Amino acid sequence: MAPPLSDNSPPSYWQAARTEWRGHWQVGLTAMIGTALSFSVWSSVASIFVQPLQDAFGWTRGQIALTQNASFAGALAAPMVGRLIDRVGVRIVLLGALVLTVLAYGALAAMNGALPVFYAAYLFLTLAGLGTTGLSYTRIVSAAFVRTRGLALAVTRSGLAIAGAVLPSALFMLITHHGWRAGYLLLAGLILFVSLPLAWVFIGRGPAIARVQPRAAMRLRDVLADRKVLIICLASGLNYAPVVALLSQLQPLLVSKGVPPGNSAALVGLVGLAALGGTFITGALVDRIWAPGVACLFTLLAALGCLLLGLPGGGMPAAMAAIVLIGIGQGAEIDVVAFIIARWFGMERYSTIYGLSVFAIAMLVALGGSLVGIIYDRTGSYNAVLIGAAVCFGLSALAYLAMGKAPILDPAFDKKHST
Repeated sequence: MAPPLSDNSPPSYWQAARTEWRGHWQVGLTAMIGTALSFSVWSSVASIFVQPLQDAFGWTRGQIALTQNASFAGALAAPMVGRLIDRVGVRIVLLGALVLTVLAYGALAAMNGALPVFYAAYLFLTLAGLGTTGLSYTRIVSAAFVRTRGLALAVTRSGLAIAGAVLPSALFMLITHHGWRAGYLLLAGLILFVSLPLAWVFIGRGPAIARVQPRAAMRLRDVLADRKVLIICLASGLNYAPVVALLSQLQPLLVSKGVPPGNSAALVGLVGLAALGGTFITGALVDRIWAPGVACLFTLLAALGCLLLGLPGGGMPAAMAAIVLIGIGQGAEIDVVAFIIARWFGMERYSTIYGLSVFAIAMLVALGGSLVGIIYDRTGSYNAVLIGAAVCFGLSALAYLAMGKAPILDPAFDKKHST
């Protein structure tokens, strides 16, 4: 355990960070890599498959975008998966979900061009992948790191940002030379040979903190009775859903703005690099500064990026600036929401509330993600999509501010839930 801190001065803060990471680095490393290579990265690479699937099967972008409706099923399942984690522990749920996600990517690689098969495989991927997201990994980290939780969540999130920067270009090259099936198989292999072994070895084994022991979960209706639970769900949904919607067709969107196809794939990767920067900045800030205020600021940056990308004649420079702003906002969202849930509500009902936030995100992703392709098919432009995304970001910023002051921490409670 880190020594008691008298204040948040830099020397004491970084001393606490070193102490916590020395004790729990295996947990942090597993969460960082697992988050990066599991289902969470799919939103960063999904658009790379759009054009190859169009070329292979003649599907329209609107037909492909309808896969986002799988998020409705994910929305309904997320709170239940969260409560399951709170009741039985992370290890069983995470390992099972990783195996199922590998099978889901395999099913996508094996499809033969029938749209119903594509939709069924995508639904399977969405449901299987839920247990490999922040529902599991951020709970592990939030329980292991107390005094420097924001920084630890940022380090965890950095893995996803790096993967989001590297994988789009790698998949683009792989698909160009070996076809879209190879792209799905690569994603399956990364989980099978990296994420799954790490989770098997380090989650539920070694230091007691890694076990994240199950505890009695509150009734769902009691959780929902807390107004601030609904506020954080609304804030996270309005923040994350437009990012996922844009990323689902970001490459063709950039091409429509005059960016060459090869450069557009690289810009998709730039989202990950910008997210990496936003992750570390916000992670260090929320341990010292009012977290909803930090979230509000970075969400407004994402809104500005959408408006900038919608300007006519901007070309490559405007696209790069817009992508950086959107990426920074994306980097801030996941770890800030996880921090707020742990800080405002505690670990006892963490995954249940996180699952409810995923519910809100998935419902809005299903709506917004489907509209992206449909709006383009009908108007031949993504401008209306960009304006709608900016409005969602603005509303999310206001919702974060409505969280109010952080509750007074109970040191005994923190200690109980970190050992």
